[in-house]
Amino acid sequence: MEFRLLGPVQIWSKGEQLPLRRRQERLLLAVLLLEPSKPVPAERLIDLLWPDALPANPRRALQVYMSRLRAVLDPEVTSGTEGYAIHAEPGQVDAERFKSLVEQARRQEDLDRRSKLLTEALQLWRGPALSGVTAEDVRRRLCGSLEESRWAAEELRLATELALGHHQELLPDLAQLTALQPERETFAVAHMLALYRSGRQADALAAYGELVRHLDEELGVGPGTEARELQVAILRQDPVLDLATASGVPREIPADVGVLLGRDELLAEAAQVLLDSGRQTGVPAAVCLYGAAGTGKSAAAVRLGHQLASEYPDGQLFVRLQDVAGDAVPPGVVLGRLLRSLGLDSGEIPDEVDARSALLRSRLADRAVLMVFDDAIDAGQLRPLLPANGSCAVITTSRRPLLGLEDALHRELEPLPDGTSAELLGLLSGLGAERVNDLVPHCAGLPLALRIVGARLAVVREDVGHVVKTLADESLRLDYLVAGDRAVRASLDLTLRVADSLTRDLFARLALVGADEFAAWVAAPLLDLDEDAAAVVFENLVALGLVQQRRISPPRYGLHGMVRALAVEQYAAADDDELRYLDTVLRLVTIADEHVDHAAVIIELDRGGSFALPATEALAAAGAGWLDVEGPVVRAAVERALPKWPRLGGMLALRFAGYLAVRDDREVRHSVLDAARAAAATAGEIELEADLSRCLFGALAQAGAAVEVMRPLTDRADALAEQTGNVRLRMATLSQQGWLTAQVGDFAGMSRVGEAMLAAVDANPEAEPERARALDQVGGGYFLSGRIDEGRQARREAAALSPAGTRLHAIRLVLLAESLLAGDGLGAAHIPELTAVLAEAREIVERIGDELGSAHVDNTEAQLLVLTGDLAGAETRLRRAAGILTRRPDTNGESANAAGWARLYVATGRPADARRVLAEALGKLPPTGVAKYELAMHSQALGLDSASTHRTKDPSNG
Repeated sequence: MEFRLLGPVQIWSKGEQLPLRRRQERLLLAVLLLEPSKPVPAERLIDLLWPDALPANPRRALQVYMSRLRAVLDPEVTSGTEGYAIHAEPGQVDAERFKSLVEQARRQEDLDRRSKLLTEALQLWRGPALSGVTAEDVRRRLCGSLEESRWAAEELRLATELALGHHQELLPDLAQLTALQPERETFAVAHMLALYRSGRQADALAAYGELVRHLDEELGVGPGTEARELQVAILRQDPVLDLATASGVPREIPADVGVLLGRDELLAEAAQVLLDSGRQTGVPAAVCLYGAAGTGKSAAAVRLGHQLASEYPDGQLFVRLQDVAGDAVPPGVVLGRLLRSLGLDSGEIPDEVDARSALLRSRLADRAVLMVFDDAIDAGQLRPLLPANGSCAVITTSRRPLLGLEDALHRELEPLPDGTSAELLGLLSGLGAERVNDLVPHCAGLPLALRIVGARLAVVREDVGHVVKTLADESLRLDYLVAGDRAVRASLDLTLRVADSLTRDLFARLALVGADEFAAWVAAPLLDLDEDAAAVVFENLVALGLVQQRRISPPRYGLHGMVRALAVEQYAAADDDELRYLDTVLRLVTIADEHVDHAAVIIELDRGGSFALPATEALAAAGAGWLDVEGPVVRAAVERALPKWPRLGGMLALRFAGYLAVRDDREVRHSVLDAARAAAATAGEIELEADLSRCLFGALAQAGAAVEVMRPLTDRADALAEQTGNVRLRMATLSQQGWLTAQVGDFAGMSRVGEAMLAAVDANPEAEPERARALDQVGGGYFLSGRIDEGRQARREAAALSPAGTRLHAIRLVLLAESLLAGDGLGAAHIPELTAVLAEAREIVERIGDELGSAHVDNTEAQLLVLTGDLAGAETRLRRAAGILTRRPDTNGESANAAGWARLYVATGRPADARRVLAEALGKLPPTGVAKYELAMHSQALGLDSASTHRTKDPSNG
């Protein structure tokens, strides 16, 4: 006889169903068979049979129904003082048979056998247990436990089938089960996983969405942890979702990349550490590969994992430790994944993190397993996940060093060098390194960027020139660098998400700096914090790899192109922050400028804001040395300030210009001054424009610009200076007019300008600081007109009035030395004075680092050494000066060098060489000008050119 309770209640015997016509009879049978052979009290049976209204004599009615059952089942039905019972042999009741099969399945390790047992058990169900025999609420009271056992068995069957790789075959069953039990998340989870493993990622995510919708609408709750974690894993295409191998040994490391360049030495070192150190010490070996976003940490870790897989036969585990939002995956969740990967069912995994961690160590105790953790946030996240035995090993990647892992080997993955980048991009695109060279600078050495560009070139066949233009545009760069699920912006965003708000603010504001390299002090004005507090925030960006340390001494940092593009995108313009930063740069460059010793300031200059940086200001007092390092930051600040605050930008330019003159940085000097002058003109800053025009004139003169280019500039400056009423500024522009006059050969006109300037100084005490400038014009005009003694005296007076120890003073000393070397005896009468004058000039140019000034001193000192008979010393000076002038072309310097060689050749009896060198120098000069005339003077004074004339009556012929 067979009793069926898993569906409509039935009795079968010898292949035929026995009749039980009344519902109460079937219910009575079912209640007694739910626990076979166990007496059920009459009171309970009466309560179940008549829940709403009792018959007149319920005990008599119960006895009637029991007698009818006896007629069918006797002798199985028994009664006594404890109640009624039905005896059943094992296997007679389908519910008991179901329980037995499920219990056998749970103990079965063979997945195929387990699946068959569970399938057999579940096939016993023909519908809801005890269907059609009582009200639904009573049925649920009676069968709640049994029904739950059914769904638990379904869960186990689904997990078993998924483990066997039967995900596609399960899809119809899962669709039906999720429809029958929409609140049962385990069915939804299995459905999502089966869809994902069937290559239907979008459908898997849609199934999650349906679960969320149903739970919200019906119950007002959200999905549980398991479903949420699975959704994230599906989005990330987490390898842990992939099917385990048939052997049950996890092989979770993702597929290796086809091409990995520039990491061979690092991987070899890491492999050696993992294979040797752990097995020797009994402590699991660990390697931490850290670096900025996009440097290929994950690819390197995966390659290393594949290289070492055979050394760890008990499995290779792989877990990403950040979710798609960049948040840390909780340790308990990661431990659950690891334990499931090692073969444990969810029911075998404890809830507490410590218990899970201990269980993981136990499972790994006698195994050789390689564990790869990607994107660890900190060491604390890793500690619960680590094995305890030396036969296991750990590879982890992170954006920063995991300093809490003291025993781990830490190695930074830096951007690839240009050559390796070109080789990688050439291989990925199929175009070869030479054809993609122009793309390399825009990829910043990041393997991620190179792989994206390579994929686009290989698949889309985009034009290389077009890609270069796109990547060169900072506003388009990150939008272009997307290929499938790879995106540079997404990688950088993940890094930023782990930073605190202040660190993110600093990152965005670094867009204001503009320079390729900068120091940590920029953080203080950008954040409005003191230097120490700002340095902590700045170091956070360095630790995250968003700011790279470019140089150690002095410390210099920078943003590669991709990171800078993101900073620009994220910067929310705020004038207060920008102005505070630019004012601070002006404050610092003012301190430095006042220690450069160029003595070129004319108008009263702004000094910058009140934001103080004591430590940085002390460094800025090094003057030119500080600006040698910070010059790019200052130039970028000028360019940043000019559009919004032209006066601030102009002041920065003027403060910067003296240093640029000392260092003879002509391109930057011209660019900065010209841009600032134009901005001042647009803003109507008359005095500022005039002074910037004056400084720009000096830059053009040093660069050898033509007179017709410079004349309009000085005319404009002179007119503006006159409008301002600034006497000193007017005197400076007049001196430039005198210089131009000399360049066209009107040396007497130059002296007349100087004499007029002297008269103005005598008439106006405010102009007294410009007396030396007036004497420059007088002395130059006299000297070039042949009035050598008068010119020499005017130059003595100018040198005596100039600020001692400055570049301007050194220039006047050299001019004085040139006049002392002219005339009768070619300077023989002035050797002591020449020696003193040139020694002072040399001390200045060497102290302030004026290399071009050193060339001028060398040229002049060489002529003095010829006079004193030190011909070898003279030749050394001339060769050194010639070397400098090769790097820093200068018309006056080259002419003076030729004059020095001519004097040396004459002294050594080689007049033909003297004539040759002078002729070559003359041939390079324009038809008129000071340098040409001075060479003619030297030629005549040395007796090399009898046709040369030293005209004093008609200087225009010179």
